[in-house]
Amino acid sequence: MKGNAPGLPALLIVLALWSFADKPFFKKDPFRPEKVEQYIEKYRYLSVELNQRTGIPTPIIIAVAGLESDWGTSDLARKANNHFGIKANGDWLGPAHCKPSTEYFDGVPVRNWECFRKYPLIRKSYEDFGRFLLTRPNYQGLRHYPEWDTWSWAVGLQAGGYATDPGYAEKLMAAIEAYRLYEL
Repeated sequence: MKGNAPGLPALLIVLALWSFADKPFFKKDPFRPEKVEQYIEKYRYLSVELNQRTGIPTPIIIAVAGLESDWGTSDLARKANNHFGIKANGDWLGPAHCKPSTEYFDGVPVRNWECFRKYPLIRKSYEDFGRFLLTRPNYQGLRHYPEWDTWSWAVGLQAGGYATDPGYAEKLMAAIEAYRLYEL
């Protein structure tokens, strides 16, 4: 370029890139509340890793984790690193975090004192969720559904007893649709 300083084009490129340095790589989704967006940005990679290892659909992983942990803000998520609401009963030998919990009996919500699994790291919560679904007999049918069939996965989780809430499958699908989790 005649008349320009020799490094001017390179300098302009560096300045342009630097101006975007503090911006998130992915554009913020206007349909997601801030805490949902932050949760997805922070834990998407754990969901994708779990999906690649287990075949559990990424939207299902994020929807379950988001709903069970109130997008990472619940007492259980903050104090026990439990993002999936898995209880500490049966064969669990690790530490537990006990707290009041709403469970549904014959469609009626009842407050109970329940103990949940406690993890040293959030990553362990994700890994345990995968192991939980792959090893429990009541979830074996899920493996027959294709990853894109999130409705069948949601219904299968509810039918297998993952949650006592009679509207759990609908809540999972509402989160997947409203927050466009199928794009992850």
